[in-house]
Amino acid sequence: MAEKKGPIDRKNTTEKDETVEMVRFGGRGSRKTEFRRPTGVAVSQASEIFIADCSNERIVVCNTRGKVVRMFSTAVKGIFTAKPFRPHDVTIDKDGNLWVVGTIIVNEKKLLSDNLLAQFSTEGRFLTKIDLPLTGVTSGVAVRPGIFTPDPPSVPASSKKESSTSKETANDQRVVYPANPLEVVFTDQRSRMVERKGYSESCVNVVLPDGTPVKVVGPRKTRKPTGVAVNQKGDLYVTDSWLHCVHVFMEGREVTKKYKKFGSFGSGDGQLDSPHGICLDRQGDVIVVDRGNWRVSVFNSEGNFLRHVITDMTDPYAVAIGPNFLVVTCVGHCGTDTATIIPYSH
Repeated sequence: MAEKKGPIDRKNTTEKDETVEMVRFGGRGSRKTEFRRPTGVAVSQASEIFIADCSNERIVVCNTRGKVVRMFSTAVKGIFTAKPFRPHDVTIDKDGNLWVVGTIIVNEKKLLSDNLLAQFSTEGRFLTKIDLPLTGVTSGVAVRPGIFTPDPPSVPASSKKESSTSKETANDQRVVYPANPLEVVFTDQRSRMVERKGYSESCVNVVLPDGTPVKVVGPRKTRKPTGVAVNQKGDLYVTDSWLHCVHVFMEGREVTKKYKKFGSFGSGDGQLDSPHGICLDRQGDVIVVDRGNWRVSVFNSEGNFLRHVITDMTDPYAVAIGPNFLVVTCVGHCGTDTATIIPYSH
């Protein structure tokens, strides 16, 4: 049953935002209107909300009023029958398909599991899957748009001596810089024991849609990466719940292989405590779920604190953005398995 919430601060909203009300829905359970650990969320261009209902092994699709319009099991093709898996996060690519990262049980008797990256249509039709090694927990997923080659191809010396009459022909034969294929990005919380102490080898993995590895990012900088978001340049924004910060791996067409981070442990403005979910708005501002402080905060692209969207929200976990609203899921030990729609002005 959806529950309207209020009042909210309207000073950062526009007239368009007034049409979206703040509403909370869900609750712990397995019925159609309930969730069990809603650990991921995404919003389509049509403003449909896709929630990764982890322990119920399904994707729940809702409208902007919090009403469930459909749902489907996150099941992938097995040898004999389809096999469900637990989705940890969900994102939507440029073609409108879903990419879901999660864990699948390989052997129930031996309690063996494996990580999995699967693609579905928005109606729930299974499309493809990529098996991932079980190195840790894969908790966040995003897609990166095609990135143009940063360095233009060399021009033969003969072409520089073209006469003015041949310039038009030369323009017609200019090399078009091809974009890389769509890339899928997911966080990987690896760990191992060193001298009887836990040591993290966490990182962010980038793969092509067919599973071909592209690169591994941040193995020496991240400790427990949770959420990941990508801007239009291809830069990666990664929350780290152990280091209480946001890592920024600048790998777009303008900047290559540079790194920065923002945030520090604490409860003051601009500080973070166990950040989890993350997304970017149209202005490039960074929206972070500050889980330990029970709030959602906004930073600019340089990491400077701007404002809090909401405070005193019990156990917030994941966040996604629509045209004039945010969706925040809550996962905790207090029966707070809910989702909340919040008006948001870009």
